[in-house]
Amino acid sequence: MNVEPLHEPISVLAKCSAGAVEPLRFRWGAREYRVEAINGRWIDRDADGLRLHYSVQCGEETYWIHFDTHELQWWMDKTISN
Repeated sequence: MNVEPLHEPISVLAKCSAGAVEPLRFRWGAREYRVEAINGRWIDRDADGLRLHYSVQCGEETYWIHFDTHELQWWMDKTISN
């Protein structure tokens, strides 16, 4: 298993419904990824706002991404591949 920690901005298409946010696709660099499954989600709270974290599955790879409500920016946190 290969785990690569990152902190890079990404563009995300997400569905917002009934107070929930669900990432559907994201662009990282020149490539676009379709989210096939959300493996997990959690929220971090601090004085600046919330960070909405997701573990998402795209094919054989898992990505940890988050949305920072203070910065209004999505971030790539980690990639996990076999």
